[in-house]
Amino acid sequence: MRLRETIDGWPSRGAIASAAVVSEDGLLIHEAFTAPVDREAVAALAVTVVRSAAQLGAAANGGNLGSVVVELAGGPAILSPLDGGHTLVVIAAANEDIGPVLFDVRQHRATLAKGV
Repeated sequence: MRLRETIDGWPSRGAIASAAVVSEDGLLIHEAFTAPVDREAVAALAVTVVRSAAQLGAAANGGNLGSVVVELAGGPAILSPLDGGHTLVVIAAANEDIGPVLFDVRQHRATLAKGV
């Protein structure tokens, strides 16, 4: 799978700054980071955030986790489990409407999961 090519096909592609697929161990599987970031730290921390959010959902009797949005000054991060072992990390561009990005993540989650 070529993550950048997949995301370039999404209608919301203009709002996406960077993306990655991370293993359950916090290792990068596929990445399309465009900004200078600490790739390994982003991967490891994204998995930790998703695990914690899933635990919160379970404790709150809220069902399965769909996505987590972390509001950052440089652009929001969207973290979404793809399957039992992989997480999609999308960093949206600052000052962009992330509604279309969230829609694309929901629509293409299964396709991305098949490619990992």
